[in-house]
Amino acid sequence: LVDKSLDTNNRTILTSMKNSITLPVVLAHGMGDSCFNYGMMNITEFISSTLNGTYATCVPTGDDRTSDTLNGFVLNMDANVDVFAEKIQNDPALRNGFNAVGFSQGNNVIRGYIARYNNPPVDAFLSIDGVNAGTAALPDCAPSNNMIMGRICKSLMSTLSTVAYRRFVQKHLFQANYWRDPTKINSRDYKKNSQLARWGNEGDYTDSSLNENFAKTNKFVWILAEEDSMIWPREGEQWGEPNPANPFDSVIAMNETRWYVDDLFGLRKADESGKFFFESHSGDHLQFSREELENW
Repeated sequence: LVDKSLDTNNRTILTSMKNSITLPVVLAHGMGDSCFNYGMMNITEFISSTLNGTYATCVPTGDDRTSDTLNGFVLNMDANVDVFAEKIQNDPALRNGFNAVGFSQGNNVIRGYIARYNNPPVDAFLSIDGVNAGTAALPDCAPSNNMIMGRICKSLMSTLSTVAYRRFVQKHLFQANYWRDPTKINSRDYKKNSQLARWGNEGDYTDSSLNENFAKTNKFVWILAEEDSMIWPREGEQWGEPNPANPFDSVIAMNETRWYVDDLFGLRKADESGKFFFESHSGDHLQFSREELENW
């Protein structure tokens, strides 16, 4: 991974927010969670109190706990972003921009908002264990050196990839939208139908507005779980990806990927402008402490 830790004078995004004219904070929850659950309400309150009472809100994509949770499965990624954007634009407290904190696949919602809208703009984006570069394995089933489990997981990946990029599946399943099989990224169906491919300008056409919108955000903090078993490869949380030349044996860092080298949607420009910071936490997916959150 790119070695670029936060320096002492700009170490934490929450502290830097606190020490400036603080914008509101928007949170986006992960798969199976809801803004209406106690955990998300509690962490929203914690961030607000850490920032001296700054307005903080978790933005749901459903109007109650059940619909908000289900929409994280059966409402596709683009549709989730559209609902999220509408709620953002209808909140007067957010009209001058905001900072954003995402958890797991909630980062896809924020990233999609930045890519497709970013009006009002996200000033700073804290991505915690985000499926930013997609995933190509079921939880706890990453390709490995274990001969038996490795073969089983690769077989499951192949089976899921035969259906994930069909138009009907992309229209109806959030998780299929960020499924990124490294052996299929040059396939016709991936380029034509994958929502992740479109957001990354990997698809059949190039959308320059993706670069323009990405450039409107001034700071990105990418957090990686060092023992993440939910996302493969975990390095994708900081924009690494499986090595296209040998995807099951090695992973390349962000600055070696095509997204970065060809600056497909603004990744390289943002990094070269000093907007990127990288941190990690020990343990598995989303297993971080309040202290760690405050120190980011």
